[in-house]
Amino acid sequence: MSRAKFFLIALICSFCWYLVPGYLFSTLTSISWICWAFSKSVTAQQIGSGMRGLGVGAITLDWSAVASFLFSPLICPFFAIVNIFAGYMLIIYMVIPIAYWGFDLYGASKFPIFSSHLFTSQGQKYDISAIVNDKFELDIGKYEEQGRIHISMFFALTYGFGFATIASTLTHVALFYGR
Repeated sequence: MSRAKFFLIALICSFCWYLVPGYLFSTLTSISWICWAFSKSVTAQQIGSGMRGLGVGAITLDWSAVASFLFSPLICPFFAIVNIFAGYMLIIYMVIPIAYWGFDLYGASKFPIFSSHLFTSQGQKYDISAIVNDKFELDIGKYEEQGRIHISMFFALTYGFGFATIASTLTHVALFYGR
């Protein structure tokens, strides 16, 4: 089989497979037996859901879901994938649960464990349009009336680790490649 024929077959198969979980049967994006077994439990949904929780026991048949969190495993060497996966496991399965259930940092239990939305102090979605004027500038009076913005524990830690990544990258370059 020639390379072009192999590429064409792989292209058609991957296109057809993406249609199944992407459009026709989106449940295949995240299958969680914990959520099925304990469908009434909020904690079980937070632990088991692959889309709105920690994803313990969840599997996916959607390549875009695999590649979205830890980048594509086809472009990195194996040692880098293992390193990224170990850090991911540490954050997702140790740091976030301890911060969320153990210490209830910043009142985290009022918000979903895994969300990128903004919330009020009561856990309702934050209305951004209520605090900006017609020029899309912050109206301080309306902001003080509505209250501070709150974010989920996962989103807060993602921001924090993102800034730490930038600082560690600059430090690494300075130490290893600086003169």
